[in-house]
Amino acid sequence: MYLDKLKPVAEHTLEEYLSDFYLKASAERLIQLIVDCASDINNHVVVEMGQRPPEDYASSFIRASEAGMLTAELANRLKGSGGMRNILVHEYMDIDDEKVYKALPIALSDFKEYIRQVDHFLEKHKF
Repeated sequence: MYLDKLKPVAEHTLEEYLSDFYLKASAERLIQLIVDCASDINNHVVVEMGQRPPEDYASSFIRASEAGMLTAELANRLKGSGGMRNILVHEYMDIDDEKVYKALPIALSDFKEYIRQVDHFLEKHKF
């Protein structure tokens, strides 16, 4: 659902994005929610698989890969999203709006693939 809401934000030009407080705020909040949800899923599955809980957002993606839920390639691409999430939440005065904007299409693509891989894993393991 959050990815669907983020897609129209990413369709704006950089200039439109930079000049619109509400577009920027929407993108920031949606990225935060997407990463939070993914991390929660990762943590739950990792613990259910009998592994120790991840320490942070980045390690949740790596651990999800180790549990067989994600490919190592996707986990490595997504692990940095935790850092962006933390900047958006905790260092909001230092946000690089252009960097966030440029990350939108990557986030859309990578988290769409994340959902596909998680669905496949959950179906296979009957969670």
